Amino acid sequence: MNQPTGLQAQLRKIPTPLAVAIGVICGLLLAKLMSWSSSTTPAWRSAHVPASSRQHSKQPIQIPTPDQRYRVLDLLTTLTPHYTRECSHNVQPLYAQQVLERYAPLIGHKTPSQTSWLESLGLSSESHVETRRDLMPSEHKYFFAINLYNSFDVIPDLFATLFRVAAILGYHNVFVSIYENGSTDQTKALLRIYDALTRSTGMRITIRTSMRTRGAFNHRIEYLAEVRNAAFVPLHELRDAEGEYFDTIVFMNDVLPCVDDILELIWQSRRNNAGITCAADYMYHEEIGAPVFYDNWVARDINGTALENAPFEMIFHHSESSQRFQAHLPVQVQSCWNGIAILDPAPFYTPPHVKFRMAKITEGECSASECSLICNDYWEAGYGRILMVPRVKLAYDRKVYDIVHPDTVRLGGLPDNPRTDPQDRSWFGPHDRLFTEEESEPLNFAPGPDHVWCWGWDGAGDLEGPDVDPIWEEMSNKSRKQDAVAVRHDRSIEL
Repeated sequence: MNQPTGLQAQLRKIPTPLAVAIGVICGLLLAKLMSWSSSTTPAWRSAHVPASSRQHSKQPIQIPTPDQRYRVLDLLTTLTPHYTRECSHNVQPLYAQQVLERYAPLIGHKTPSQTSWLESLGLSSESHVETRRDLMPSEHKYFFAINLYNSFDVIPDLFATLFRVAAILGYHNVFVSIYENGSTDQTKALLRIYDALTRSTGMRITIRTSMRTRGAFNHRIEYLAEVRNAAFVPLHELRDAEGEYFDTIVFMNDVLPCVDDILELIWQSRRNNAGITCAADYMYHEEIGAPVFYDNWVARDINGTALENAPFEMIFHHSESSQRFQAHLPVQVQSCWNGIAILDPAPFYTPPHVKFRMAKITEGECSASECSLICNDYWEAGYGRILMVPRVKLAYDRKVYDIVHPDTVRLGGLPDNPRTDPQDRSWFGPHDRLFTEEESEPLNFAPGPDHVWCWGWDGAGDLEGPDVDPIWEEMSNKSRKQDAVAVRHDRSIEL
């Protein structure tokens, strides 16, 4: 008989209960390692893949941990100069408290619970690969649609804001669709970098790029409508392939938004069960030496009158709307877009299936912007609850952004009087102004106007503005009835 070796002799001296415990622990560790490498582990998809084309990976992607997400976020915000990094750097403590309370109903996640050392090893009986401890169920889902063109300078800000907003709304509740085409700078290259980074954080995203540009003889509005509709393709793919529906669409242009800008627009949209909710966007006027309202080709007040490319106090002709706007209170309008628009997606899902389009010129329809036309179509479909949120001021470049979001601490209100404005009333940063009770009150929506001011854009080629005389265009009978502003899709927030 062979004598036991030294190692064997030492092992035989281990008490039986200890040896059993060591064996159990080694077995559990081995089983866990085998489960990590097994091809049967459910693959977690960070972006949409149609069910028919889904493939099983031999090395499935593991769910990123909160620490991993934080590391990617840090990378997202430091790759290039980041304008919006200091969005809320000098806010009043009272405003910060208001924000926490105001946007609490939008939170779609929960903080991971304290884990034991067994859970950290994945050995807890309550630990399952399918469980996402950092998420909680939500009935509200958000589809972000973005068009980009030569947007290299704003992409880092855009993605950093998207990441933070998705973290608040809940990654499982958010899908981002970006369509870029025709860029001549390094937009496409930067998008490839951020595509990989964003997927690694757990955000579902589809980025589609194209070399397509508008031809010399293509109608500008027809082209822009097709580009905007291209960003909506995943909305219908998710519905048809997986039965996934969204109850809020966030359509963004190449702007520089802060996190609370987007949250406030979503909050107001759901609070008012609005068909369309938009911000107020600004450009710099060299002669005036100050920002002026920008998107007046689309924006119309509730009387159908065009807003003005003018300073803060002179934008609206409608007296009541002007007073509310200057008090930073939500304003009902006939149409708007203004950099970011929050849309109720119900008209996209149900007949007559609204989409971006050009005017029916052969039928005598004024050739307005595709964004004006979709507002008209929302009125026609019975979703005419359209409002503008003046608190949310958007910029397209650094110069205007710095004016709209000043670095210095400003007294945008006091506890006993939130409207206290001892300095420049127009350009209080939206993050330095305390909320008033009126900003939380739902609007009383009125039916639409009989006529709307319209500048036509009938020509092709390289014209950069309307090319026909403006007219007062008659609106349909449907938009003039109270039924046009009835609540059809309840997305309300309970306060």
